[in-house]
Amino acid sequence: MIHPHELRIAKAVADGIRELPARAREELRAALLRAQEDPYGWPQADRYDLDDTVRVVTTGAVIAHYAIVPTTPHLWLFAITVL
Repeated sequence: MIHPHELRIAKAVADGIRELPARAREELRAALLRAQEDPYGWPQADRYDLDDTVRVVTTGAVIAHYAIVPTTPHLWLFAITVL
């Protein structure tokens, strides 16, 4: 399936994702696929509403932050916190 926004992942984040249990990885994958379809569907990470391009994805196992890069439509997954 082709998504309107390609997903690019920072190396440190990819390394962290590899360490997750399979179920947590699958949950995150589903959430990120949803983000690729509708990047603005997840809440803003900036609580002061100053930057609407940084969003936060939450699952039962992780909190992940991504930026929406409009010039070449893609998402940049730049941070992950394991709960």
